[in-house]
Amino acid sequence: MQLITDQTQFTLTNQDRCDAGCSAQAFVKAVGVNGELYFCSHHYNKITDNAIGYANLEKFAYQIIDERERLVENRLMGDN
Repeated sequence: MQLITDQTQFTLTNQDRCDAGCSAQAFVKAVGVNGELYFCSHHYNKITDNAIGYANLEKFAYQIIDERERLVENRLMGDN
């Protein structure tokens, strides 16, 4: 699985929403052969903190685009 975290230009927009049911803005995109899954920071952490969830994500995704650092940048700029 390829993990992309260091980007100069972000690909996810405020139109991308979490597929885990909360409808929050997605900051992580998991790309698999059968499609894409989008996750907010909370749900991505919840999946990766669980051994079974992480194993399932590894089986599905060949690429993870992780833009959670935008949350820190937003806080530093005062965009809560």
